[in-house]
Order: sequence, then C-alpha cells, then structure tokens
Amino acid sequence: MFKKITLVAAMILVLAVAMPKKAEAAYSDGAAIGASLFFGYPNQGLTLVGQFKGVPLMFGVQAVANIVNSGYQYFGVGLTMDWWGLKIPLGKAGESDVHFYLGPGLAADTAFGSYYWSINAGLRMPIGFSFLIKQKWEIFLEPAPVLNVLHADSYGVSLLGLYLGDTDGRHRNRWNFGHFLHLTFQFGFRYWF
Repeated sequence: MFKKITLVAAMILVLAVAMPKKAEAAYSDGAAIGASLFFGYPNQGLTLVGQFKGVPLMFGVQAVANIVNSGYQYFGVGLTMDWWGLKIPLGKAGESDVHFYLGPGLAADTAFGSYYWSINAGLRMPIGFSFLIKQKWEIFLEPAPVLNVLHADSYGVSLLGLYLGDTDGRHRNRWNFGHFLHLTFQFGFRYWF
C-alpha cells in the first residue's frame, strides 16, 4: 500500500515539474474570488474561495454541515489551501476555454453538534475541470479526495483512521475508513481580476 502511494505521489510530482509553460500560461492567473457548493462524505456546505495576486495558492473557507444523517447533525467551519501544479487546456466549449487542473493541498475542519464534536486535518488532491469565459469568469467542477492525517472527536483521537489509546469499547483498536478518507465534490464559480 505504501509503495503504491509513493509511486502515485512521485508520478504527480513528475507531471507537475514537467508541465509545459504553454499550459500554465493559458490559464487565468492573479487574484480571484468565488463561491461553491460542496457535498460528499461526511460534510456538505458552502465555500468562499479566493486567490491573492502573486500567490499561487487557492484558499477556501467553508461553512460545514451534516444535515443528511439524523444521528450526527452538526455545523462547523473548514479551511482549504491548494496548489494547482498541473494546469492543462483541454479545448473549447462554445465561448469557454476548458481546462483541467490537479495539485496537492491541505484541509482542516472542525464541527460541533449536540452530542458530537470533531476536528480533522489532512492532505487533499483537487481534481478540477474549469470553464473560463473570456479569461475572467470561471465555472468549475472539482472532486477532491482528502486523506485525513489526524481526526479527533468525542470518542478519541485517530491517526490515519486508526484510533489511538483508550476510547470507549466501540472504538478501541479500530480502524475507521470514514476517519481516514473524506470525499468531497464542489461546483462553483470564480471571478479573476
């Protein structure tokens, strides 16, 4: 498993370094602001996204909620930071330039409910498709798996999904896939200045 993760990480790094300058130049750059809806496991919510001119990172501030599962209803906030190391133009769709982007990022969130709280910190990989209209408006679709490095909740602490130390009997010495991997999907827009 570790060899596969290392191999995939090495391939992504090679692609990011070997990316042609033409692909990078074809994409809007500079300052941007936007918003998106996101959904997935375990959270849903709204995100305010943005980038500062001269800083090649896309930031996100999330309003997190879980209103689907009646057993664990909670609200909270999250932060994301992504670097799009790979940006490739795919062609035209009407008046829009279609692009693909991919790159590593960080994610953290905290949530609180009546009987539950949680804190997560992990590594994310946004895999985006964007439609740029006149190099100013962008509509994007972005699946982003998140590898949770650290998860703490009402029951204890887990590292890469494995609960550590003494927790209640339900969680002791247990690996939890939901605390190891989160899946999100965003749909939104950005305006580039």
